[in-house]
Amino acid sequence: MTPERFAKGMAFVTALLFAAPAFPQTASERVAEPVFGGHVMLYRAGPADAEPVVLIHGLGQNGAKDWDKLIPALSSRYQVLALDLPGFGQSDKGNELYSPVNFARVIESVIGSRVSRPFVLVGHSMGGAVAIAYASRYPERVRRLVAVDAAGILHRAVYAQSLSRLVTEAAGGKAPAEAPWFDTFIQSLLTRVEPLPGAGRVFLHVPTLRKQVLRGDPTAIAAYALIDHDFSRDLREVRAPTLAIWGTEDKVAPLRTGQVVAAAIPGARLAQLEGLSHTPMLEAPERFNALLADELDGKLGQEPFAMPRGEPGTRAVVCDGGRGQVFTGDFGDLTLNKCADARITSARIGRLTLRDSSVRIVNSHIYDGLEARDSRVEITAGLIAGNPPLVLEVSNVDAAGTRFETSGALAHNRGGVSVALSLSVAEIGPAGGATRTLHRVVRLSPDRRW
Repeated sequence: MTPERFAKGMAFVTALLFAAPAFPQTASERVAEPVFGGHVMLYRAGPADAEPVVLIHGLGQNGAKDWDKLIPALSSRYQVLALDLPGFGQSDKGNELYSPVNFARVIESVIGSRVSRPFVLVGHSMGGAVAIAYASRYPERVRRLVAVDAAGILHRAVYAQSLSRLVTEAAGGKAPAEAPWFDTFIQSLLTRVEPLPGAGRVFLHVPTLRKQVLRGDPTAIAAYALIDHDFSRDLREVRAPTLAIWGTEDKVAPLRTGQVVAAAIPGARLAQLEGLSHTPMLEAPERFNALLADELDGKLGQEPFAMPRGEPGTRAVVCDGGRGQVFTGDFGDLTLNKCADARITSARIGRLTLRDSSVRIVNSHIYDGLEARDSRVEITAGLIAGNPPLVLEVSNVDAAGTRFETSGALAHNRGGVSVALSLSVAEIGPAGGATRTLHRVVRLSPDRRW
């Protein structure tokens, strides 16, 4: 997308935004916000004395219009407040640092002064991540948190790889229909930003560099600031009852992200909407609204996503060849030998051994270490313990939302080539002891521990 095409597209979208009222049955007002020194558009619906529900939108110039099928469903029973975040919708726009932390400060300045009691906070996509950042910083404000297909939680290098695959797979290189802002994000992330060493630590905070690298575009700035943010502490410091709602076919923020969110927030639950993608509240509003209503009424009754601790089993199982096998339950030893696209889910395992295999491990516990040779390993949530937890030969590991229990090193590369550890919102520490967060990519040289 050329700068000229982008400018024309933005002008067209802006014209549409100002041509018609945002919501037929809402009151709207432009209110001052002190974080960027501008004004944001605030929308209200429902009885002023009812329980408050605050809605935070995601990327894209629709802003709060993304909630136009939810607001009428809520407004008969709740006081609904939604705002166009700075840089979006009908709020002021500029070359500003539109980061999750700054957005959280804006929400507090606008909503905190107008709502005196704890409220339900619902956020979608970028707004879901911003809602998590807000709930961790202002816990006394949030009575209940709902994160819908939250984006930007994984390490930016992991996310960039996922986006690269999505772009390659997309017909004609077009963005997903549910995310019209995607073209701008892709161009900024993969072509102009990612090649810059230490980019997120420098240019985001310097207006002239933001202008040069991202052309001062609020969507590109907010998108990159989102994936540059480390949510490791934010997730684990949320104290409000939390539900993660996810479309199972989401390509922008894949279901894996929802599993990480639900595992890392204490006591959080995960509700999957089968067949839906990144914007479930627009794709199937009746299904989404009914699910949210049950959550607000306390009727959902789902158990926490994170699997509780338990003892591994005693059986020894060996997979010799095959593709797509699924393993669940308890094992003493599980060995995968030349098993492609295997999946381990909700399992408790003593020791896991991989040879020439590829595996996705979800919400599982491994107590005596994982050993991998010539394998590809993706770990989502769960626990890996051992001394060290990972023993690798020619095997890369991508671990997100995972707890590593060890009193020493996390991994030993005993092979002859370097391996990569991609760690997103993970944590490490001894069993029962304090942990530190891990949100980085590590290149581990041969015969080295880390």
